[in-house]
Amino acid sequence: MTLKSARLLAFVGVAAMLLTACGSSSTPTTSSGPLTPSQTKGRTLVIQGWGGAWTDATKKFAEHFASEYGVTIKYVSSDDPELTLQTQSNAGSVQMDVVDSASWISYKKGILAPFPDYLVNTIKANVDPVCVSSTFIGCYGATANVIACNPSIISKCPTNAQQFWDVQGYPGPRAMDAVTPDATLLFALLADGVSKDKLYPIDITRAINKLKKIKPKVQVWLTSGGQMQQVLVNKEVGIEYGWNGRIFTTLQHQIPNLQVSWDDSVVSNPTQGGLAVAKGSPNADLAFTFLNWWVQKADLQAEWTSALTYPTPNKKVNSLLTPTVLAAMPFAPNHTQPVLEDAEWTFEHQTEEEKAFQQFLTGS
Repeated sequence: MTLKSARLLAFVGVAAMLLTACGSSSTPTTSSGPLTPSQTKGRTLVIQGWGGAWTDATKKFAEHFASEYGVTIKYVSSDDPELTLQTQSNAGSVQMDVVDSASWISYKKGILAPFPDYLVNTIKANVDPVCVSSTFIGCYGATANVIACNPSIISKCPTNAQQFWDVQGYPGPRAMDAVTPDATLLFALLADGVSKDKLYPIDITRAINKLKKIKPKVQVWLTSGGQMQQVLVNKEVGIEYGWNGRIFTTLQHQIPNLQVSWDDSVVSNPTQGGLAVAKGSPNADLAFTFLNWWVQKADLQAEWTSALTYPTPNKKVNSLLTPTVLAAMPFAPNHTQPVLEDAEWTFEHQTEEEKAFQQFLTGS
């Protein structure tokens, strides 16, 4: 079996697990249908997102809904919307409606609101089966970590994990993703010679030990998408391991000769997260109506994807994208296919993984 075939089977397997798990753990609530504009006029919807270019792209499509339905939308941003949801849920004070976006971890924690039947039916009619869930709209916002390099300040650009670690052969100040540990730990294992089909279960100790070797050469440990763009633009670093969408935005608008390498890239699994509604949302009925409207809007989804190169789920979207955008997306056939993160494994080992990573960052 080829590695590509193995990845495909793994993807399908996870998708099957998603469909089974989401169907069995929580039954969608019943409702006669979405609200009408006359019912929503004057109300407020809170969308919790990532900020920066992500939220800017979300605003462009969400404001169409606001105008059509007579609502006010508040856009609240944080470095990790899901962590914010977990904090609010633990405190018993949920202040968001739409989670832009949530992952398998939030689903497993039971902090996402089950979708009403009408919304599930609309999702099924507009997206591929692997994207269907009763608690989030999958195949949305899957993010790849890739290598970016500015040849204007770097004499020789690394294109894979082992070269990224070769600070003598590929000198220059570096930045690495520290928002969530998964991708960075997997990247370290790839640099240490672990084959792509042997990355799970993650050997946390081995990955941390590999990271320790490059830590002195990492100028910035990145804590937000905006920072990923800024450190490249201000030339604080010339080499970065960060999110493909933020890097694409930088290439499009600030550094046109920025080099991007997909070798040894790692992507969040598109079937293990997406747009969701917070359990305990003050405006859940309005949030469900918003998602029911959004999932049908292929043209607006295409605009969002074009801005960020993250996928959106409507089956018609890809036919509306330019070749440039299609080529810059995580599963494009023109570059090395990324390693898929396993959010189920992360859920089961979250405490151990985050503790080890934070101790590494702080040196404690």
